[in-house]
Amino acid sequence: MKYIRKDITNQPNSLKEVQSTPGTSFDYCNRDDIRQALLKEQGFICAYCMRGIDDQRDKNGRPKVFIEHYITQSEDRSLSLSYLNMLGVCNGNDGYPEHLQHCDRSRGNTPLKIDPRLVRCEDLIKYTNGGEIYSDDLEVNNDLDKTLNLNKPRYLVEGRRIAIDQVRRNLKSWSEGEIRRAINRWSELNQDGRFPEFCQAAIHYLKKKLRSRR
Repeated sequence: MKYIRKDITNQPNSLKEVQSTPGTSFDYCNRDDIRQALLKEQGFICAYCMRGIDDQRDKNGRPKVFIEHYITQSEDRSLSLSYLNMLGVCNGNDGYPEHLQHCDRSRGNTPLKIDPRLVRCEDLIKYTNGGEIYSDDLEVNNDLDKTLNLNKPRYLVEGRRIAIDQVRRNLKSWSEGEIRRAINRWSELNQDGRFPEFCQAAIHYLKKKLRSRR
């Protein structure tokens, strides 16, 4: 999970119009506009699992990106139109058996302790070299492993492992300066405004190696 810097100036004008209209709700929003704003803000990765996401539609015409309310509408409906409460998430294996669903599809309306809108979220999360995600904080670990189900679908674990392996192959010969430059590369948007998939898994590994050389 990567920190998402929420910025109210990124919200689309269509959302502002709904917010200023008395008696309206999220149902009146132009969701395509919101999805585009969230994708750009997040560098086209899912707010929870860090898979690459695009505002495309499946064969049935359904969008592949969901608009997630971090504080769910069942918890606080007054935040349903707050852009700062919205995240872009992947389809979470929507339509597959429940034990294989993840992110928003697995979470449902369960409150979370881990919050990608806070910088400290990155410090609370760790990764094994094999690609599993976990936390030493028991509540956060439950969010990751159970509520969001980020270790059950093997393609998520494998994706994180591949990201880590990309940096592991050459790390032994890297200087401290090269490690820092690698961290910067994995932390930056590319020319298309995208973060690398599963970037935080690679960054965590690099930072761990950097600490071991001090």
